Amino acid sequence: MKFTPSTDQDIEQLSSWIKNDCYHKDCLNPRWWLTGNGILSYCLQDSKGPTMYVRLDKDEDLLRIHCQFAPESEVSRVRTVKSLMWAFPRMETVARQNNLKGFVYKSTSKMLIEFMERKFGFRPTGNDDHTLLLQEG
Repeated sequence: MKFTPSTDQDIEQLSSWIKNDCYHKDCLNPRWWLTGNGILSYCLQDSKGPTMYVRLDKDEDLLRIHCQFAPESEVSRVRTVKSLMWAFPRMETVARQNNLKGFVYKSTSKMLIEFMERKFGFRPTGNDDHTLLLQEG
């Protein structure tokens, strides 16, 4: 697994993924995901290629996680889960480096919400947001 910069060469793939995503369809410009935006934006890749695009933004004292997942026809759920499990501890480092107290993400995907609750301990906080506060230390 590795983080790589998201660049203009990713626009075509991002556009396709966004178009096939019922949550993001018609509401996001693919350039929004490119490296240089937010605190950190990147492409998360495994040995087979990109699994998702990620953008991290400061949201008050939390790190807001935005993910553009690949369609399941291109990237299996197993690859997506493995990518999230690898990336999340590294995102914690980014939160701590920016003196943030935890994470927040917005989702209506029951599968994603249940996974993030079970694996990492996120809890719903209203308005489709889910939050996890970091432990001290």
